[in-house]
Amino acid sequence: MPFSRSRSSWDRFDKWVKENLADPDQYDRIDWATEIGSDLTYSEAIEMALYRFPTLWKDDIIDEQTKRIKQIVFIKPLIEKIRNGEIQVTYRKGPKFGIYYVVNNRFKPRTDDCPIIEFHKTEKVNPYNLSDAEARLAGVDTAKEIVDLFERWYGKPAPELFRNWFSVREDAN
Repeated sequence: MPFSRSRSSWDRFDKWVKENLADPDQYDRIDWATEIGSDLTYSEAIEMALYRFPTLWKDDIIDEQTKRIKQIVFIKPLIEKIRNGEIQVTYRKGPKFGIYYVVNNRFKPRTDDCPIIEFHKTEKVNPYNLSDAEARLAGVDTAKEIVDLFERWYGKPAPELFRNWFSVREDAN
């Protein structure tokens, strides 16, 4: 099973790929599990596929994926910092594109006062090379603290991550 999450997640992603490739012959030319990764959620896998292979998709799929408002989870202490514009990035296993509601729990419905952020740039980073200033961009005081979080969330050693730059949307509230 390519996804460590579940077989159904992989099946959904596989179906999404087949339905959205501009040229269906490209499907068999790519080892999707290797290229995309096995530890991503369905949504993360789609974002990684768009990042890794931006030219393979039907014309409307990238617009659809970047304009649809999705949901992203942050811990509660960071949400107020996001709302105040004190945080500019999030470090994640996959790239982020488009517009997201910021929530603190993916199982609770979002509220009207959820900040809305829009991602505008993504880049790969080695978490062990981050400076204190780069950690502060994500609302964490030191590089050591942010690496400790990464290792707790993603295991040791922490994998290469994506620094995803965002801004708070004016129309958020």
